[in-house]
Amino acid sequence: MRNRVCHCGHRKGDPEIDEEPEYPTWGWILLSMFGMTPRPDHIVFRCLYCRASLGTSRDPRLLARRSEAKQAA
Repeated sequence: MRNRVCHCGHRKGDPEIDEEPEYPTWGWILLSMFGMTPRPDHIVFRCLYCRASLGTSRDPRLLARRSEAKQAA
């Protein structure tokens, strides 16, 4: 896997890179109408400053961790 760098010079794993969950259409419906947190379809790694995407992940462990973190909050 390539170690991509955003326009600002940040890499995946830096605190400036946010893991943003992306949901399918039915997930947005559950989230907006019922307040339920569905499991994300994939995770996008995005810089907080320049908003450049450094890639996506469909790793089941990462997806499960993101859905558990939302439910605990």
